[in-house]
Amino acid sequence: MESGKIKKIKIFHKKGEPPQIVSQADCMVDLGLLGDRFAKGGEKQLTAIDEICENWLSEQDTEGLCFKRFKANITVENMDLSLLKTGQKLICGSTELEFSSECKECFAECARVQQKMDCMLRNHAKYLKVSKSGTIGENDTITVKE
Repeated sequence: MESGKIKKIKIFHKKGEPPQIVSQADCMVDLGLLGDRFAKGGEKQLTAIDEICENWLSEQDTEGLCFKRFKANITVENMDLSLLKTGQKLICGSTELEFSSECKECFAECARVQQKMDCMLRNHAKYLKVSKSGTIGENDTITVKE
């Protein structure tokens, strides 16, 4: 069973403002992360990125279009999110999260696409939905539900 832990939690209150980094956050079924401007229900209630990708993004000379657009609520360490598939569930704190969809397709106007360069956001960033309400916290263990 694959497991990791939460490295960072961010809540994005308003567009254009920096996120609030919190030590814990409440997740609500059919909504998402309480207080987050993206908590509107649907299949993309919150976002996760693994530290592999986060580190890779900071090392790139050529920025992709989504480097600044993508807003990760949860950064995960010691877990490769590219190995997880849509529909898989994670137990995290008192919350259950489900990988609801892969991240969006690349844009033709992206410099990395135009230069035929790879982008780790395609596989290492995921959309999630809350399947059981609860609280998540920094350093909480994340386990793939069997």
